[in-house]
Amino acid sequence: MLLKKIIFSNYKTFYGQQEIDLYIPKDERENGKNIILIGGLNGAGKTTVLKAILYVLFGKRGMSEQEHERLFSSIINNTFFNEGGRQSSVSLIIETDAGEEWTLKVKWYFDKDSKKLNLEERELLISRPGVRAKKHANIQNIEAYNKYIDRIIPYHAAPFFIFDGEEIKEIILRQNSNEMKAAIHKITGMEAYNQLINDLKEMEKSTQRKLLNSVDNRKIQALQTDLDKVDQQIEQYEERKAKLLRKNKELSNALEEVKENRNKKLVQNSSSRETLVKKQSQLEIELNLAKEELSSTYKENIFGIILGEKIKLLKKQLNLEKEIRRNRLIEQSALKPYQEFINQLLSKKFNPPLTSDQLIQISEFGKEIWREQNNINIASLENETEIHDLSSKEQHLLLNYRISDKNTIIRLLNKIEKLENENEQIEEKMRKAPETLDIEEENNKIDSITKEIGALSLRIKSVNHNLNKYKNERTDIQNQLTRLSSKGTNIEEIKGEYQLLQQTIKAMEQYIHETTEMKAQFIQEEFSSILNKLFRKQDEFGKIEFDINTYTVRLYNDKLQEISIQDRSAGEMQMISSSLIWALTKVSDLSLPIVVDTPLGRLDSQHRNHLIKHYYKHISEQVIILSTDTEITDEYINLMSENSYKQFLLDYDEEKKYTIVRNGYFDFITQ
Repeated sequence: MLLKKIIFSNYKTFYGQQEIDLYIPKDERENGKNIILIGGLNGAGKTTVLKAILYVLFGKRGMSEQEHERLFSSIINNTFFNEGGRQSSVSLIIETDAGEEWTLKVKWYFDKDSKKLNLEERELLISRPGVRAKKHANIQNIEAYNKYIDRIIPYHAAPFFIFDGEEIKEIILRQNSNEMKAAIHKITGMEAYNQLINDLKEMEKSTQRKLLNSVDNRKIQALQTDLDKVDQQIEQYEERKAKLLRKNKELSNALEEVKENRNKKLVQNSSSRETLVKKQSQLEIELNLAKEELSSTYKENIFGIILGEKIKLLKKQLNLEKEIRRNRLIEQSALKPYQEFINQLLSKKFNPPLTSDQLIQISEFGKEIWREQNNINIASLENETEIHDLSSKEQHLLLNYRISDKNTIIRLLNKIEKLENENEQIEEKMRKAPETLDIEEENNKIDSITKEIGALSLRIKSVNHNLNKYKNERTDIQNQLTRLSSKGTNIEEIKGEYQLLQQTIKAMEQYIHETTEMKAQFIQEEFSSILNKLFRKQDEFGKIEFDINTYTVRLYNDKLQEISIQDRSAGEMQMISSSLIWALTKVSDLSLPIVVDTPLGRLDSQHRNHLIKHYYKHISEQVIILSTDTEITDEYINLMSENSYKQFLLDYDEEKKYTIVRNGYFDFITQ
């Protein structure tokens, strides 16, 4: 699926009809041009684009009525509303994998006396290849509309394809939530498998009831009694097995805890000083990077900091001159009829002739009278003068020249000071390295617990043996039921159906088991591969795990100690969440576009380069990046120029209070 175009009609900051062409031809995508860049300052409408795509596709899903009323009570463009307009809309044109073109449109109607939303309408037009006429889909209610949409982009997949880059870390923080588990369960296809198993088991029960109703009641009762006894035995052994497994898990956890304590002592015994040296080395690298960043930031922003006040004065003067020119034009336009009249009057011959001073006085007195009679009151700026002769482009550039914030330099200086203090503290600790610790107690505990686990494993094996025996006995009883026949019933057909269902369920359970392991391994491999590419520090993680049953990611350091993901920086959590999205999209077999808002704001230059080169360049055939000017560097421009097919600028006019979509983002940024 590809997004082709989004069209705004008097929606929020977009006045009139504004459209963004998102389509990338196939040959461009095959040549690596898979990115559409949409940039603009904060408030220009970038997030509006992302949320509009989400709402056109999924509507109120995941949103309460109160939240919907709050968000959509005033979405009509202010300028258009003040002109008397009462309708706004958003249209999204997409191309499906089948080659169809879908036009999805949402229209809103508002009260004439306020901005209260009165009505919302949706329509869907489908154009098929080779057919000129478009088909108007029959949408009787929102549920029918949702079914259409879920055919091309399932709702549960949305968080992994359309998201805010600065909030993406919430995906990894919410990995244990039921909502996130359900979404991952659906996107990996496991929900469909489990639903199929449940449906097959229901069919098995239904067929079993048919068999029971088709045989002699006395035989049914005898077999049912035997079946109940066997089920009771199975239930008892299942409970016993569950208790043994819980005990085994407790012992395993205790063993891991003792091993972890022993490992801590071993680390302290063998490499405590070494660890401090390694940490000091990492700090020195961070310190050097911070100093380099300070030097780079200083060079890029020092003029903006030093000349900040001068630039403010220049902008003030330019705005004043702009007002002078405006007033002059207004006055000239208002006095034009008077000037034509006075020129004709003074061209007449007076007797006796008037002097030049008298003619000037008549002209000026007449001008004052004309102003009073026609209520021409223009703010006077006679004491102000124009001192600049600039083109519109030059004036726009100066008025929008960015004044740098000295606090950036201060923050970097504070960071350097903090790193230097930490380095001194580590140096102090190195001189006080601890003595060797005794680990004999831990070794004895490990041996004892290991023996207990061994004995417990034998008991579990015995329980499994008896459990399998009773399960086989139950199967034999069920097979006897299938061999019974009754008068007037095609028992052979029912028996064949029942046996086929049992075989299918068994094969399906084996398939799900193997598929689950395969998907978990695939996700783990993809997650590990992309995570190592994205992180600036090589060999950051010693081991990476993904549990398909709990849908959780676990990271371990080079000592195989688990790392707390919540303690990582915001930028690192963004990388980890991005890696999880990568792995899930690869395992899902869904070909969907990626729409991401401000993905690079929290990242340093190295992580930005890795994210563009290794991630967004390969994750999808179409990646739409919504970017702010704070992310723009010379290196970023070069990267995007190589990999982006189109760039757009959302240009917000402060005077007119609305946004214009312009082509060529970098053309404006680099001016």
